[in-house]
Amino acid sequence: MIVPFDQPPLDPSSPQAQQWARDELAHGRYDTSVPWWRRLTEWLLSQTGGGHSAGVPSWMVPVVVVVVLAAVALIVALVLRREGRATRTRGARSAGLAEEGLRAGDYRRRARAAAGQGDWDAVLLDSYRAVAASAVERTLLDELPGRTAHEAAVALGPLFPEHRDALEATAAAFDAVRYGHLSATSDQARRAADLDETVLRSRPRLPSVTAR
Repeated sequence: MIVPFDQPPLDPSSPQAQQWARDELAHGRYDTSVPWWRRLTEWLLSQTGGGHSAGVPSWMVPVVVVVVLAAVALIVALVLRREGRATRTRGARSAGLAEEGLRAGDYRRRARAAAGQGDWDAVLLDSYRAVAASAVERTLLDELPGRTAHEAAVALGPLFPEHRDALEATAAAFDAVRYGHLSATSDQARRAADLDETVLRSRPRLPSVTAR
């Protein structure tokens, strides 16, 4: 409160003086809160032994702050990347053996992309999907919606008897990842991808037709 010079000095009562003091402090000009960066700097200095008294030069303070912020940003990025990978894997698991509108080549491209990221679950799932989709495209299997991994292995076994065991093992691994919520190993994923390539290059053993 400003008092004109030509007026006599004010002599407020005690309650009135307290109210004036509260009004003045409420203006916000007396905010003594310490900025967050200042508190962070002081904490970092305390962790290094007390700042300048411990021989820490002043130029190191912003350097340490930048390093700490960079480390936090890196941790956040890694967490987001891991969550994104888990989301892609959950999406692959929820799709079943075949996805509408996708061909064998589409599954193979997804499997290669997943292998580059170390997502072995997706590699195994899409590689085995490629096996089944390729068999449909080669007219070795009928296009049957809802076909399971085990049913595909049973149907393809007589056509590729030399790969029967690999088909059944990969189908079992597919179900373990897809339904059992287990994780595929890198060896399982690579075997599934190799199986897809091997079956694609192999000539099926078609049943002979006996002429009457």
